[in-house]
Amino acid sequence: MNRRHFIRSAASLAATPLLPPFSISSADAAGTSGYKALVCVFLFGGNDSQNMIVPITGAEYNAYSAARGGLAEANGLALPLGSLLPISPTGLGANSFGLHPAMTNLAALFNTDKKLAVVPNAGPLLAPTTLAQYQGRTVPLPPQLFSHSDMQMHWQTMRPDFPADTGWGGRMADVFRSASSGLLPVSTGLGGGNIFMKGDVVTSYTVTPMKYSSGVIDTSSRIARTADADISWNWTGSGVNRYPQDVFVNNNNEMRANLLEQQYANVNKASLDVGAFVTNAMYNTSGSTYTLKNAVPGTWPTTNRLAAQLHSVAAMIAARQALGVTRQIFFVSLGGFDNHGDQFGRDSVSGNKTLLAGKHFDLLSQLDVALNAFYRATASMGIANNVTTMTMSDFGRTLRSNGQGSDHGWGGHHLVLGGAVNGGRFAGTFPTVALNTATDVGEGRLLPAVSSDAYAATLASWLGASPGELAAIFPNLSRFNTQSLNLML
Repeated sequence: MNRRHFIRSAASLAATPLLPPFSISSADAAGTSGYKALVCVFLFGGNDSQNMIVPITGAEYNAYSAARGGLAEANGLALPLGSLLPISPTGLGANSFGLHPAMTNLAALFNTDKKLAVVPNAGPLLAPTTLAQYQGRTVPLPPQLFSHSDMQMHWQTMRPDFPADTGWGGRMADVFRSASSGLLPVSTGLGGGNIFMKGDVVTSYTVTPMKYSSGVIDTSSRIARTADADISWNWTGSGVNRYPQDVFVNNNNEMRANLLEQQYANVNKASLDVGAFVTNAMYNTSGSTYTLKNAVPGTWPTTNRLAAQLHSVAAMIAARQALGVTRQIFFVSLGGFDNHGDQFGRDSVSGNKTLLAGKHFDLLSQLDVALNAFYRATASMGIANNVTTMTMSDFGRTLRSNGQGSDHGWGGHHLVLGGAVNGGRFAGTFPTVALNTATDVGEGRLLPAVSSDAYAATLASWLGASPGELAAIFPNLSRFNTQSLNLML
């Protein structure tokens, strides 16, 4: 690794490289006593949530199957009725819906534990919108609907009407910045989402997913890495410059006349300082061996990339006292959901086309296993009531099949998991799953009934944000009659 690459790698440890370091004075924020964490799971690519939760009573399932073009054998996207995992949402009748067959753990968390809730048909809006208003363009609409990058920005910023330079996670971190008494900010990223984590005054910190070796945590690695010039830099210095790490650290401490250079050095220094702080708080160190001071309970899959991120989150939650935080906001992600042409698989015996294998099946299986491992770990740690996990995605997808998968949609269904969740229920009305209805804007793209603002604001309120702070975090929230959902106990 050359010096230019090394410096670039060091700077990447901070999520927003040109903001000041983490020594910003705090202001009072509501609800910072005790401990709470919000974990945001972004499913990049647009999850086909129309197959994640399916109505399974006779007429409703038949309408769903027809809208999706029938079963896989006919190039349709309808899951076989017998494959779906029955759930009984409160007030909607026994076994009236089914979860995707890959989601066995989440079915138990919904039905038995009552710790999982569903937010049906949510998405970015600028005002309450009917089909007639959409068709007539008589209300403002989010720009560039159905575009991956734009819809990801809308979800992460909650400002579809504005070229936003902050995300709602970062604006929450601004509000809760007094909840950190140490060097670690309240916002931590693992799976991208830099705009989501970017605030006006608070810089987020980035850690890495847990690494494994031979089925256990790799003790030669740690999640908060600091740039190590002694290892990474092919150094030929001598005399006082024979220790490259000292040269690197001292260089960052030097004052610059150029403001841009000074900010860059500040970020490098902050990265080193926070990395050392997190390492000292979380690990016992012996030479190049790192073992967690607070072991995370449970069996964690070592080949699941989302689970590895959530394992790191659980380890930071376990070390919350040493890290000096009473509020934490995490961003993790799982990509690969843009399933235009790879949603199907092949039956291992017959070789027939099937939805019981393939890319979407595998992704939902990873999601199911990772969320279950994470929730069970928080329960074993006695902190499940203090940790809530939510999903987001670019958009739902079309009901209509394209023959190999599904195309870009709008409204989609989302999951909320945690000990404080009012689980076993739908927080909102499940849409009619059929073509040419009052919620179909074309090709089976569902017009959202719940604004993403109301969904996110419900969880920000649980975290402790006051009504005034919610208005600052979600500037468009007041446009909607529904500003909170029946999600939390």
